[in-house]
Amino acid sequence: MTKDAGEDAAPERELPGRLERRAPGQWELYRKTGESWELSASPGFARTAWRREEGWAARWWDRGGPRFAAASSAEALRAALEDGARYAVADEPPPEWPTRVVAAPPAPAIEPPPALFAELARAVAASSRGECTLVRLTLRRGTTRERIENGAGLDVALARAACDGVATAVGRRGGRAREVRVAFQAADPPPIDPLARRLCDAAVLPLEEPAAPPARGQWLLDPAVGAALLAGLAPVFTSERPPVWIARGSLASPEVSIADDASGDSPFDGEGVASRRVLLVDEGRLAAGLYDLRTARRTGRASTGHGVRPSFRSPPGARPRRLFFETSSPRPAAELLASVTRGLYASALTAPVRVDLAEDRFEVEFTGVSVIAGRARGPIPGARASGRISELLHRVRALSGDVQFFPMPFAAGAPTILVERANFD
Repeated sequence: MTKDAGEDAAPERELPGRLERRAPGQWELYRKTGESWELSASPGFARTAWRREEGWAARWWDRGGPRFAAASSAEALRAALEDGARYAVADEPPPEWPTRVVAAPPAPAIEPPPALFAELARAVAASSRGECTLVRLTLRRGTTRERIENGAGLDVALARAACDGVATAVGRRGGRAREVRVAFQAADPPPIDPLARRLCDAAVLPLEEPAAPPARGQWLLDPAVGAALLAGLAPVFTSERPPVWIARGSLASPEVSIADDASGDSPFDGEGVASRRVLLVDEGRLAAGLYDLRTARRTGRASTGHGVRPSFRSPPGARPRRLFFETSSPRPAAELLASVTRGLYASALTAPVRVDLAEDRFEVEFTGVSVIAGRARGPIPGARASGRISELLHRVRALSGDVQFFPMPFAAGAPTILVERANFD
């Protein structure tokens, strides 16, 4: 048996040559290294851990179709290439590969996250008047290094830092209790007071005495609720065939625009295509979609820079990266509240948002506050809004300008949103 040229070289150095011999000009090599400090704290306990992850992936076009292999080291990937070449694949032409070279900036140094458990615990107790207790806080600070090469000459790299976490709290009232978990991606360190309010609303409001919501009325959505609803709508923007209920491109009221712009987070996507802002909905009308290299090739379009890798273990696919509502005429959130004559303010979800795009249906279970004549009248421990997505989006009457982002798992952002009419039960 003869050795391939370069077989004795370090695996990470000889992989591009090995892929070029398999699929001249039609290959891609991805590598990722992540390092993070994680601080987990609860009353009387704290533990700090350091983690490191390495991932390698290759994609190439051979014998008429795409092939993929992934492994946790360069040496293991070299062996996985053989397995990836054995299976039959469907015919598909290769994409138009991007070509450019960008050197990675220096990776930022990372330190363990700050000890914020005691501060957040005090804020939670104060915000809930002692009815909610923080029981666990996990904070993670990390850096990620990525590099993408391909057979067309692309060689791009980046290094970025991130801070995220999960807070767990328990609300108690009478003989009842409720535990909630809130995930967040935020500034470093995260803002304490908004996080405390989210925990308290989610944990304590559902423990209120049962109160029947109105059968219908105006609906004011907290940014966290609006972002979850937007995440449920996201497949509309990556589908090659939008749902039939989007008649003549009309998706929402003229107050609503939706964009995706991850250029502030990363200069390129998981395929090396430059990041850019994409206006998906322009004053209510569907204006564009999100494409990776493969869906762009199939539809005769150019990639929008939305080839996303949820993990190095799977090929990139077309997905949102930083999706958010916006409007050309924002109004203060307090003004939206004052304009509610009779309705509900949805402050926190009590179940995942359910969206059926094919059937044009949605269902949102939430806890919140009854609002009459612009003033809060009492807590509503549980309510449900349901109906047609198309009607809901066309009933949006105003949005504020305070867009907040939440992990959905991609970043989804929303301001306070006012819906002129919704059905509740």
